Amino acid sequence: VINQNYAIIIDIDETVLDNSNYQVTLNDTGDSFSQDSWSKWVQKEEALLVPGAKDFLTKVRNDGIRLIYISNRMHSNLQPTINNFKNLGIYSEDDIYLLRKDKGDKKPIRRGEVFNGAERMSDYPIFNVIAFLGDAYGDFPKDSKYEWGKHNFIFPNPMYGKW
Repeated sequence: VINQNYAIIIDIDETVLDNSNYQVTLNDTGDSFSQDSWSKWVQKEEALLVPGAKDFLTKVRNDGIRLIYISNRMHSNLQPTINNFKNLGIYSEDDIYLLRKDKGDKKPIRRGEVFNGAERMSDYPIFNVIAFLGDAYGDFPKDSKYEWGKHNFIFPNPMYGKW
């Protein structure tokens, strides 16, 4: 049973899914990140799990807390993302995915939709967001009521990102 009041906003890449094999491929080919090569990687549905992710997701769900994924993956890659989650045994139909519609669809916009029950979140209740998990500074709201170590939890990402 989902507790309609509580949610955790969580990033996907390098927070739940380990995409280091994509980085290895870029290194082997001498290429750098591109949206095209990234989408091809996502569509392979081969990302692995960040250690501890499955246990954490299971615990949160068992406690009735809704998971809202806010990722910079493009919305066109939603189904491959879900398939990857299913392959890893971490998919739940109760989870909410707010992936990018376009380049302008930044994470603060999508967090605002969660906070205000607007746009893509208009069919859901307004959630009491109790935590944010991510691997880059942009995964977190710039609001002093959310404290580091209490609400905001950053995961080390040795490959890329802005901290």
